[in-house]
Amino acid sequence: MKKVFSILSLLILQINCYAVTIETTKDLNVYYPEYSKIDLVCGQMPKTSQKDVEFCCEAAFTGELLNEFKHLNIADNHICNGEMKKGYRCKANTGGFVWGKGKWKFMKKVDFPTVANGWNMGFCQLLIIYNGETRPIGSKMRKSRTIYRALCEKDGKLCIVESKKVITYEDFVKYLKNFKVKHALYLDMGSGWNHAWYRDKGKVVILHPKTHNYCTNWITFYK
Repeated sequence: MKKVFSILSLLILQINCYAVTIETTKDLNVYYPEYSKIDLVCGQMPKTSQKDVEFCCEAAFTGELLNEFKHLNIADNHICNGEMKKGYRCKANTGGFVWGKGKWKFMKKVDFPTVANGWNMGFCQLLIIYNGETRPIGSKMRKSRTIYRALCEKDGKLCIVESKKVITYEDFVKYLKNFKVKHALYLDMGSGWNHAWYRDKGKVVILHPKTHNYCTNWITFYK
């Protein structure tokens, strides 16, 4: 009986030790979720009471400020819970990301799948860095100053990278290059859109306050 309790205690300890590892540089905060599954949750943000959620934040752009949820209000087609959903066409999007069966893929928008085909989740966004090379910067982004966030691949791991303060987009790209990420895909930001949360050894940590209910989709990492 004591042996059974010891095994159970070990399993509980392993579960409780799941956390988001944080790395910092002079200009960036980097979050590495420990996860077994990623999904694109649509319609309602995962609640902090969901103990299996490690990290969630806004992913694709939202078209209009609607009081009701519609998949068509999400920028471009997207995959949630293994199903392809139709979104509105967004010229600003230049890349995409998919995950399924433990594998992920960053890509140019033209290569985003037309059917789910085994991918559990996926969405389109502005591609910042692809295979280590900086992508063209749009005029709108060039003029913007905010706290920026991106989904990245660094040394074979997925991470969410956020600037420590309000900066220009060009500076954010420069910091990502200096950090040597292989891929970087923009994640929707701005007041309210930047609201996110993660779990640090069981404790919920909020990133930026929630100021509205118009967000439509969240990249979500699960234990």
